[in-house]
Amino acid sequence: MQKINKINQYLLERYPTIWNTRIVWMLLLGIAIHLIFFFIGFISHSSPSTLQSSGAISDYLSSGLVFVHVIISVLMIVGWLVFMFKNNAFKSFYPSSGKKLFFEFFQYFIIIFISSTFYFSYMTGFRLFINYKYDDEKMEKNIGIINRANAFLSQELELYTLDNRLFPKQFSDYYCETEINKIDKNQKYFVYHDRVYQYWSLYEKVVTERDKDGEFIYPEEEAKNGTGLAYFETSQNQKSRVYYFKNKVQDLSAYIPTTAPSYYNFSDVFYNVNENLSPHIRKYRYEAGIPIVEDNDTFKKHKALINQKTTELLKSKNSKAIEELMQDFLAISKEFDIRNNLNAKDWAKLVSHPDKFEVKQFIKKYLPKAGQDYDPNRASDGYYDGTEVTMDETAVSADNYLNENGEIVKDSVSIKELNPNLNQEVSPKNYFKKNMSGYYYYTTDLRYLLENVYTVKTYDFFSQTVHYFLWFAFGLTTFIFGFRVTNMRSLLFSIVSAGVIILLVTLFCVMSAFVFNLRNEFFIFYTMLTVGIIILLIPFLTLKRMSKLFSSIFMLITINAFPIFIWLILIIINEHQTANCRFEGHIEGFENGCIGFLDEFGFTLSYLVLIVSMLFLYFYTGFIKKWKALPE
Repeated sequence: MQKINKINQYLLERYPTIWNTRIVWMLLLGIAIHLIFFFIGFISHSSPSTLQSSGAISDYLSSGLVFVHVIISVLMIVGWLVFMFKNNAFKSFYPSSGKKLFFEFFQYFIIIFISSTFYFSYMTGFRLFINYKYDDEKMEKNIGIINRANAFLSQELELYTLDNRLFPKQFSDYYCETEINKIDKNQKYFVYHDRVYQYWSLYEKVVTERDKDGEFIYPEEEAKNGTGLAYFETSQNQKSRVYYFKNKVQDLSAYIPTTAPSYYNFSDVFYNVNENLSPHIRKYRYEAGIPIVEDNDTFKKHKALINQKTTELLKSKNSKAIEELMQDFLAISKEFDIRNNLNAKDWAKLVSHPDKFEVKQFIKKYLPKAGQDYDPNRASDGYYDGTEVTMDETAVSADNYLNENGEIVKDSVSIKELNPNLNQEVSPKNYFKKNMSGYYYYTTDLRYLLENVYTVKTYDFFSQTVHYFLWFAFGLTTFIFGFRVTNMRSLLFSIVSAGVIILLVTLFCVMSAFVFNLRNEFFIFYTMLTVGIIILLIPFLTLKRMSKLFSSIFMLITINAFPIFIWLILIIINEHQTANCRFEGHIEGFENGCIGFLDEFGFTLSYLVLIVSMLFLYFYTGFIKKWKALPE
């Protein structure tokens, strides 16, 4: 305590402003609490199970730690204000200057900022622990093992059907048609119960011209000849579209030992650390009956590589190598605390069907409760589409469908024409249920853990949130500073006056819209701008002409609302920019893609406005000093 008193006496004698703001002690206290939050962040996820839920990076909010943060911040700021308000050199006419006033304002800003940003320390500790425990080199190796072993988890039948195959290269190069109504019955096709697969070579046509409605023109020759469309791709800049048309049917019988679900067909990527893409991206989505490609080339190459490694491992018929892969996978699962009842030896027996490596048994995604049936749709990772096609004597579907030109086609194809043995076969849905084993593995937990680790490592939590804390600190600082240089009476009158001004401006704009039909957004903006300029000028114009109280009201509004004034100017400029773009686009036949500089620069402008506001207060403190010198 004696040491503290000596330091206080030293600051009082040499640096009275620093002594008065208590910035030294507030910084020391703030740093101590920041270290505590850093430690909490470091140990908060020491157990891998804490990373096995969605959005672990947001647990600062979900765990309630943010409320502890708020309580501590409030206590620190209130306690600081109590001590600081005991003395006010400016109100006591202690010799001061505009620079000293701004320096005092800046100290307030630093104190409030450090007292409200414990989140950063927590996240820094969190990230440091994740980087330490899940280092990049080790995780890359683990993910490689996980992606390879995932081929043998057999938790979804749909991942093992023939249309998933991408190796050898022919399967990747050719288009697999699965729509029954689009199968050429006179050419080679493959059948699995009610599923049909036919492989086509393709050729492409690039279209850049649009019709009067702005839609890309469908190739005339192909439309005339009725050439089958596989899918199309639209360029990112929306300037061209590539149509892929069917050319010839390709017979891949030499590469297909079975049409039933097989490990040979697996090509799914469980997790990709580089692209972090969804593991269940569909190859095609349909728009008005026309398939649109969704797989990007990079992701497709990763899937093909998984398929290749799986195929090569199966063809080697090295059961020991498969078992070793499973052992490595289960070792990783144990380290990550993933719930399962698998062992490498029994798991390998489920897979070992060297003739065709058909999927004979399936593994649960979770352990059902006693008396509860297993529901594959309960697990959030992936899906199992158990919907069967209606099998009657006439057609797969009684509904009409759209062809490539968007025309209604009433012709339907009977599934029994393609598969006469349909009634003697077990449906995919029943096959899946019938061959469900007693083994389980919580793949959802593993996926969440990998995603959370990657997110914590890469998410820029500082840049994404710091400007909010900066603006909070700035706003509270201007409020405290305004009260510090004036008084409670002026502050209360300024709050009431600001509310009245806002109300009057709103009423004026509403009345103008109804009476004079002035509904243009620029009218509102310029009305607000005019009012803002008047508020800025009033303190200067009335400095010696009106009462000190009157000037202080508008001075306080100026101090607190100046950033809003700057934002208003930027918004007006942005709206003029986009309006001009839309006008030019309307003349040239397009109106999309008009963005202003606010969209382009984003958060950068937020920091720029903050700096400008700081500079304004730096110069405005000179006026505040002149105002204070006026007689009451």
